[in-house]
Amino acid sequence: MTTIKKSRVTLVGVVLAFLIPVIGAKLVLDQNWYQGAATNKGTMMVPPVELRQLSDSLPEGWRVALRDDGNCDQACVQGLYAINQLDIALGKETDRVSPILISANGTQLDLNQVPLVKHVQDLALAQAVADIPAHHLFIIDPLGNVVLYYPTYENEEAMRAEAKNLLSDLRTLLKLSKIG
Repeated sequence: MTTIKKSRVTLVGVVLAFLIPVIGAKLVLDQNWYQGAATNKGTMMVPPVELRQLSDSLPEGWRVALRDDGNCDQACVQGLYAINQLDIALGKETDRVSPILISANGTQLDLNQVPLVKHVQDLALAQAVADIPAHHLFIIDPLGNVVLYYPTYENEEAMRAEAKNLLSDLRTLLKLSKIG
């Protein structure tokens, strides 16, 4: 081979060395072969439910909430107990998070058993979060967006495991957050 042919082959080799990874990455992304890693354990609200206009009745900072639709069963009671225990579990971050119960027309639950949970009775707020499945726990950020939600369970062990998932996600959010 002549030196001209060798230099052309080298040039083509160098160009291909840079183009093949770019073409491969484009193909992987276009064919949806790559699924980004998700570290959250709850279900992400896409798009988030915005409560900015309704957040006047909510406490400041991060909120972990439960919506009472008037048909609260044992799973709902377990969820209420779980958010009451967040105060202990969060340690030094406890001042940044408020557990709340949202209802439209009052509640029939005994809130004396969960003294840290603040009851918020607001029809517009209850209607705004109606898209979240009933009796699910959800996290509201300081800007008034519902970002994640979690199911509740009648079984105490299952509810405890789900509360650990919520706590894990909440700690991550609090660590990364510069607000609230």
